[in-house]
Amino acid sequence: MDTPVYLSAPEAANELGIRQATLYAYVSRGLIRSVAGPGRSRRYHAEDVRLLRDRREGGEADGGGSGPGGPVLESALTLIDEAGPIYRGHAAVALAETASLERIATLLWDCATDPFARPAPDLPLVPPAGLRPLERVMTVLAAWPMVDPSAYGVSRPVLEQKGAALVRVGVAALLNRAPSTEPVHLQLASGWGVAPGPGAELIRAALVLSADHEFNTSAFAVRCAASTRAPLHAALGAGLGAFSGARHGASSERVEGWLDRIESEADIDSLMQERLYRGEDLPGFGHSIYTVPDPRAAVLLRKIVTAGLEHPLVPLLPKLTDTATRLFGQAPNIDFALAALRRVLGLPEYAGMSMFCAGRLVGWIAHALEQYQRPEQIRPRARYVGERPR
Repeated sequence: MDTPVYLSAPEAANELGIRQATLYAYVSRGLIRSVAGPGRSRRYHAEDVRLLRDRREGGEADGGGSGPGGPVLESALTLIDEAGPIYRGHAAVALAETASLERIATLLWDCATDPFARPAPDLPLVPPAGLRPLERVMTVLAAWPMVDPSAYGVSRPVLEQKGAALVRVGVAALLNRAPSTEPVHLQLASGWGVAPGPGAELIRAALVLSADHEFNTSAFAVRCAASTRAPLHAALGAGLGAFSGARHGASSERVEGWLDRIESEADIDSLMQERLYRGEDLPGFGHSIYTVPDPRAAVLLRKIVTAGLEHPLVPLLPKLTDTATRLFGQAPNIDFALAALRRVLGLPEYAGMSMFCAGRLVGWIAHALEQYQRPEQIRPRARYVGERPR
């Protein structure tokens, strides 16, 4: 394996022609990986630094910024570092110990009053039979103007209350039931036949850990829509479209495909080696942002193992994650943890994706609220690489 080259902060900043403060901002946004250095210093991956430098020298504007994955925009919502997502200064892994999803909403939305204190809204329509949970959410959000006369308003005074109503409608659609004022984790637990107690607490923690992850693809889609002043329900529809992809919200369903074959400890090594032999990846392991194991997965898996729940998968989890990390060189991510939780609690099909969606609705609304306060419309430029005019 090639040994990575690392740069000191002054060296990295000098190569990029930026201040060290800007370098640290790039690291927090996941554009440049860093590792612990001597003493309290950090070292920075030269590969990331030079990729970013080459992109900028290639004419890709950085004005507010541009990085290897696209535009870099400013946000006060979520910082990603080695401790996991930090919601407005509060570590998500700490909030997952006791906070409800509603508490995370008031934090990310920067609310002065509780927007969830109002009665539950009406469901705009009953989704057609045969739809999957995510498809039901898309359907009811598209129909939201049927029950909200101010559906197209984007003024701040009404947006927080509208956001709370849309969370409740979205969760109701996931469960295919009427909206409720119960806390979201209790609604999901009840809808899936999980009694109050350890199982419901695991669902609560999963929602909190899933609420936001900075500018992932779905959050960026929401912000692009909000920057055009699309109404909140439509901006959420944009996020749901991106979220539905196999490489994003549906990732936990891809985990299920191989997890089905693990029935005993003896299956673990053979399955992993077979996937390596076939050149297949292992869905649910590895993350493009973290240089350390995904802290969200670590917390949720620890909670699953220590919750005292009886399920054949629980005692296999340490061996399974250790073997996968050793053979594939990647640690479990939140998608694997959600798939494991679904199995351990005996939840219905698509429940992992539904938990992720319910939590992320809160984050998408936070991104829309923040973007509505910005005057600019998001409009990236392309670097043309096709045939030149003759």
